Amino acid sequence: MEVLAKVDKKGRVVIPPQIRKSLGIKSVVKIEAEGDRVILEPVEDPLESLEKLVVRGTMDVEKEIREFRLSAEHQLLEEAGKS
Repeated sequence: MEVLAKVDKKGRVVIPPQIRKSLGIKSVVKIEAEGDRVILEPVEDPLESLEKLVVRGTMDVEKEIREFRLSAEHQLLEEAGKS
């Protein structure tokens, strides 16, 4: 599948929904430059993996996971800004 996408002034590109769905892209992707190509690979959110291991129904654990997720997302955004 091939589509054209516009890059905005901040370097952002919107991945069309049909491509995100077909590749299983949710919230995290690995970006790699290879020659004159940019390669995006879906990556399972480590917090989602952790959440699968936690027994649901324990409100305190779920709250801690949400707080941990927000902290991790904030750290990812900070690291992305440094690149």
